[in-house]
Amino acid sequence: MGAANAVKTWTHQTLPRPLVNFLWNLASDARDLPARWRTPGAPRPWRVWHNVGGGDFHQIGQAYFSWFQSSARLEPSAHVLDMGCGAGRIAFRLAEYLNAQGRYTGFDLSERALRFARQHVQGEAEFDFVRADVQSREYGGEGGKATNYRFPVGPASIDAALAISLFSHLLPEDAAAYLMEAGRVLKPGGRLCLTGFIVEPGMKLSDAILALQPFRDGAWAADPREPERAIGYERAVFEGWVSEAGLQCAEPLEPGHWSTPVQAGEFQDRIVLQKPPL
Repeated sequence: MGAANAVKTWTHQTLPRPLVNFLWNLASDARDLPARWRTPGAPRPWRVWHNVGGGDFHQIGQAYFSWFQSSARLEPSAHVLDMGCGAGRIAFRLAEYLNAQGRYTGFDLSERALRFARQHVQGEAEFDFVRADVQSREYGGEGGKATNYRFPVGPASIDAALAISLFSHLLPEDAAAYLMEAGRVLKPGGRLCLTGFIVEPGMKLSDAILALQPFRDGAWAADPREPERAIGYERAVFEGWVSEAGLQCAEPLEPGHWSTPVQAGEFQDRIVLQKPPL
């Protein structure tokens, strides 16, 4: 385990970031080959091409959908916003759940991933996958600043939103702007379920699975040279952004195991926010 961690650290510190991502995606695709052989009819994006997250695409999608359905109090007729939807990992499950009165809007900066989702995700509800033309060193986006991005939905039009492994790659100013946008588009009583890394006072992260270091503006990063690889926010700073966006915490934070030396349960923290009802 120590040797593996040493190799991983050397890789991240030495190789160019695009090459690191390519090698990680290639290794993930190799691990996924047995699942592809077991269920040849289930569409699965290639990570080396679509740059989606690790683990079994459909199993993880089902797990996050179950959490989202429960925590957002999701109804089949809801209008759902999927922030950083990728290749539709959760959209596949939502396609089975939402009815003809429901609607789904997902946005992502990867056109390759969006093409996969548009091709394979089908259901009774209307599904719309939108390319977000924003900058990202981690995912190769070359558009405008994320702070200026406006979500592709109207004000107070969204019943429930989710952002899985999105805020863990956003610079502080981008995270604050995205929360502000979430506050704009959620209906009163609407909820946002997101995952990320919240740094609590007194945390000792030197031996953590994800050893974040102080970065700037209340943010911590796994690699301050490439902060968008993995970034977390101090609780007080994050809660300040939440309040400024007109949102509030709807449930206690569910801590992930990223900040511990032991792998158990969810990796990222789970957070449920709500726009106060009228």
